[in-house]
Amino acid sequence: MADDTKIKQTGGSNESEASSKYQMKVGWGTIAMLISATGMGLVPLFSRWATRTDMFNGAAGFNAGDSIGALMAVGRMGMGVVFFVILLLATHKVSTFKKLKLTPAIALGGLMIGMSLACYVTATLLTTVSNAVLFIYIGPVVCVLLARIFRKEPMSVLQWICLGAVFIGMLFGNNLIGFNESGFFIDFNLVPSTPEFPQKGIGDAFGLLSGVFYGASMFFNGYRKDADTTARGVWNFIFAVLGAGIITIILNSLGANPGMENWALNIHFTTFNWIGAVLLWIICGPIALGFLLVAGRNLPAADYGTIAYWEVPVAIFVGLVVFGEALTINTIIGGILIIGGGAVPSIRGMIVARKQRQQAEIAEHLAERLERVEEEEAKTLK
Repeated sequence: MADDTKIKQTGGSNESEASSKYQMKVGWGTIAMLISATGMGLVPLFSRWATRTDMFNGAAGFNAGDSIGALMAVGRMGMGVVFFVILLLATHKVSTFKKLKLTPAIALGGLMIGMSLACYVTATLLTTVSNAVLFIYIGPVVCVLLARIFRKEPMSVLQWICLGAVFIGMLFGNNLIGFNESGFFIDFNLVPSTPEFPQKGIGDAFGLLSGVFYGASMFFNGYRKDADTTARGVWNFIFAVLGAGIITIILNSLGANPGMENWALNIHFTTFNWIGAVLLWIICGPIALGFLLVAGRNLPAADYGTIAYWEVPVAIFVGLVVFGEALTINTIIGGILIIGGGAVPSIRGMIVARKQRQQAEIAEHLAERLERVEEEEAKTLK
C-alpha cells in the first residue's frame, strides 16, 4: 500500500507537511472504516432491489435499461452532496469550506470514486456478487502501482509477489483457469452469458474497471490529509456525481445505437424499486462514503487498506444468503488470492508502522529518563 504521507510531486511537500501535523484518531478511524465497508458491502442488495423486475431473479430483467446501474450511482453521490452540505451548515464550517483550496488531488479523488462506483453498481447487476466485489478489490494493488509510477515509491519483492497473486486470483475468479471434474484447466474463452446473467462478460468488464478507478481514488485520497473532512466531503461528492454522470451518459448513449437499445435508461420503477433506490442512496452513499473519508483521515494507509476488505465477506454473504449464489472452488481460490494479495502488504505495513511507533515511544521515554537522571546527578554534585 502506498505511504500516503510521502508526496513527491510539485506542491506535494507543503501538503505532506500540513498532513503530518494532524494527529490521527486510530480508534475512531477503525470504527468508521468498518461502518463504511459494511455499507459498501450492501450495495449488491440495494442495487438489485432498486432495479430488478424480480429482486431474486436476474433472468427476469430490470424495470429500466441496462445503464440504470450508473444512474443509481449518480443518485447515491448526489445524496452525498446534500448530506455533506447540510452537515457543513449544521457544524458552521462554511468558512472552512471557502478557505479549503480545491486541488487536483481532491477533485480527482472524487471523480475516480464516482466512476468506480458507477461501474461497480453496473457490475452487481450484470454479473455475480462475488465477481463484482472481487474485481473492485484489485484497487489497492492499482494504488500501489500508481504510487510506484508517480511517487517513485519502491516496491518490495513481497509486493510484486502479491501483485502476481491478485492477477492469478482474477483468472481463477473468472474461470479462465481453475479446477473442474477433469482436474486443472486453462481456458481463456470468457463466458459472456449465463441463464441468470445474460450479460455476464460485460458485467465482469465493468467490475474490472471499477477496481482500476477505485485504486486511482485511493491514490488521490492519500493527499491533503490536513483538509477538514466535512469540507473535503462536499468537494469529493460533487466530483463523484460528475464522475458517475460521465459513465451514465456514455452508457446511455450506447443505447441509441442499433442492437444496444436495452442500454437506454427507460425507467419504470415500482414503489418497491424506489424504496431500494432510496436505501441505496442513503446507506451506501453519504453514510458509507462519508465514513470512508473519516477513516482515510484517521488511519494509516496500511490499516485503511486492510480493514476495507471487510466489504468482501459482507457482499459475498449477501450473494450467498439473499440471492443463493453458490461459491465455486475457483471463486473461493480467486477470492483468497485477491484478498490475500491486497491485504498482506497492508498488514505487513501496519505491523512495521506499529513497531516503529513503539520504538519511538521507547526512545522518547528513555531520553526523558536520562534527562531526569542527569538533573538528579547535577543536584547531588551541588
